[in-house]
Amino acid sequence: MNLRDLPVAVAGLAAAVLPLAACASDGVAEPVREYTLRLRADDSEQEYSYIAVDPIDLRVGDEVTFEFDNTGALPHDLQVVDPDGVEVGLAPIAGAGATTSVTVLFDEPGFYRLNCLVDDHLTAHAMQAIVEVTDA
Repeated sequence: MNLRDLPVAVAGLAAAVLPLAACASDGVAEPVREYTLRLRADDSEQEYSYIAVDPIDLRVGDEVTFEFDNTGALPHDLQVVDPDGVEVGLAPIAGAGATTSVTVLFDEPGFYRLNCLVDDHLTAHAMQAIVEVTDA
């Protein structure tokens, strides 16, 4: 299942979800749900892609660890960009056969971009996915 082909908000979540308190004693908001969303990086076609292994259901207040397995032949990373164009997370580069991850706390609704910044993967091979974060 290619992320570009998914409806932006998919119902259901296969990962374990743990409800937490809404606010810590120091006034800093804590995640509503914490879970891992698994992806695969694929570079077998002209357009490279991130492929969802788990269903996607992203909501404001979620703290999500994007963990991706690089099943391709080339190195890849994973940048997460918020609706305002600000980077909110960057996973280290993973070589072929390796796994890397980045954790993001989604604090506003909107469309987030998942980009690969390695070489020309984003510009020449369209290695990007768009996901929607909805209100809880």
